[in-house]
Amino acid sequence: MDEEINIPLPIRFNPLKHHRKYILRLLQNASAEKITDLLDPVCNNYIDLYTGSLTTEEITRQVIAILKSIKVLQAEKFTSWVNGNHGYRKITLSDQSEWVVRFGNESERFVHLHPSRTGPHTVRFKGSTIKTICLLKMNSTCSETPSLDVVNRVRMEVGLSPINKLETNKGILACYEKFFTMK
Repeated sequence: MDEEINIPLPIRFNPLKHHRKYILRLLQNASAEKITDLLDPVCNNYIDLYTGSLTTEEITRQVIAILKSIKVLQAEKFTSWVNGNHGYRKITLSDQSEWVVRFGNESERFVHLHPSRTGPHTVRFKGSTIKTICLLKMNSTCSETPSLDVVNRVRMEVGLSPINKLETNKGILACYEKFFTMK
């Protein structure tokens, strides 16, 4: 994950799990094998993806500026601040996207950052769905909606169970549509 290297301290942010445009750029430049390797650690629980126009650099820069402005950029102050609200805080960035910050388990990257699940510019899907649509896109030679057979073949290639049906505006098809047709 090239961009993750450029994420400034003290932020812990995984763009492969939380930034749509980062994933789209990755899909353009990596092999299916590389994508499979990168997606392997993505859990199958729900994942919140940022769909707005801010880059990972802009997001992290704004978060740091906000934390600096309220004087909680040091680990002890940050911990006290988030613990004062059940272990997390929600902040709003310039594009009105909402982000959750909580105390991370790394001493240098103690600000764990991810999109708010109900905020603007956020979509929520299961990790297994994200894995499926990324691999579908990697294996696709056309822009048509994938068939159930193709979906199940891709899922089985990465150790996911086959599904019984595809439903318009739900699950894999909804994710595929939102992910690859949004601007």
